[in-house]
Amino acid sequence: MLKWLFILLISLILSTELFADYFKWEILVSENGYGTESHTIPVDSEGKIKSAANLAECRMVSFWTRIESELLLEGKTLVCVFEDKRQSVSVVCRDNHLNRKYNRVKELYPVAKDGFRINPELGAGSPYFELRCYF
Repeated sequence: MLKWLFILLISLILSTELFADYFKWEILVSENGYGTESHTIPVDSEGKIKSAANLAECRMVSFWTRIESELLLEGKTLVCVFEDKRQSVSVVCRDNHLNRKYNRVKELYPVAKDGFRINPELGAGSPYFELRCYF
């Protein structure tokens, strides 16, 4: 019995796959181009994104989290299809500050973000999608 308990304990400790979201994730959608008025879509889970503006068919994929020593890494990927053209962007958030879990000193943390134009042929007027995370 003790042997099985030990094996279970070791397997739980060595397990590297986590499903928690330590960061807040959202998509900023600027319908009239980068830098114009935008609205936010919170990201809760993998799958299709429900947006008020049906500019493109988008979904969230590749959710992952890794904790190594005092370094926390979390990543997500936004994939959009517009007129048979597929575009994607991946963002990785990192944190290695021990006290940030509770934010005891009320620090402001930088935002990690990246984005793309849905229809680059329109230039600056193309709708812009930006995936971002913050603590």
